[in-house]
Formats: sequence, C-alpha cells, structure tokens
Amino acid sequence: MKWFVKLFFILSASFLYMYADSLVIAANRNFPVDSLNLKTVQKIYLDKIRFLGGKKILPINLPYNHFLRKKFENSVLKMKRFEIERYWLKTHYMGHRPPKVLKSQDAVASFLKSIDNAIGYLEKGTAIKYKLKILYEVQNGKSKSKK
Repeated sequence: MKWFVKLFFILSASFLYMYADSLVIAANRNFPVDSLNLKTVQKIYLDKIRFLGGKKILPINLPYNHFLRKKFENSVLKMKRFEIERYWLKTHYMGHRPPKVLKSQDAVASFLKSIDNAIGYLEKGTAIKYKLKILYEVQNGKSKSKK
C-alpha cells in the first residue's frame, strides 16, 4: 500500500511538472530592460550579473521543494540540485548569495509588482494576472527569448 501512495504522488508531481503553464521570467513594468536571453537570466540567478540598465537587480526564488523551482533549475539554469548547492557553497566565500526565497507564486508576483528592480520566475498565467512584464519564456522545457 505504501508503494502505491508513493507512486501516486510521484506521478502526480510529474504530471504537474509536465503540464504546468509555461514558465516565464517576469518583472515590474518599470524594469530597466524589455527582454532577456537565456545566458543573461542564468548569470542573474547565479549572481554573476548584479546590475542591468544601471540598476541593481534583485532575483527571487521559489522554495526548494516547489515544482516551478525544479523546472527553472532544469530548463533555465540547466543544473541539477546538487550542482546548484555546490555552486553556492563555493561562491559563498567570495561574497555571493543565492536569490531571496518567497513562499508562493502569488508572493513572488506581489513582490515583483511592488519592487521595480526585482525579477522572478512564475507560470505565465500568474504573470499576466498581476500585469507583470514578461522578459523571457520557457515552454515545454524549451527556452525562448521574448520578442
């Protein structure tokens, strides 16, 4: 019976992961740029770029166990969880910090709406609902720049 419950949860999580609305990188309407490419998003989230358009950028993460974070790490950062943990452990001693974590998509969207220089990843529907600027989009695990 226990294996059945575990299998059910694994399949449910996989279903949500595969059929979730497309993942977007979004920001406030006043964000200093209108679109980003994959390399720039990666550099922002790995704290290799801290400024865009002369403004300090504040990247936002979802919690460790959130399905969108897993999708973001795999599709955008193109890193496995242990690689990301190792990266932050190494760069911590050089003064780098991982992105701030907020507990839900709604919390991220509200934060982005109120902070001009913040950037975060959400489902496309959530970004549209909060009237955020979409800077980059990932559909079905494939990255594409917003034109």
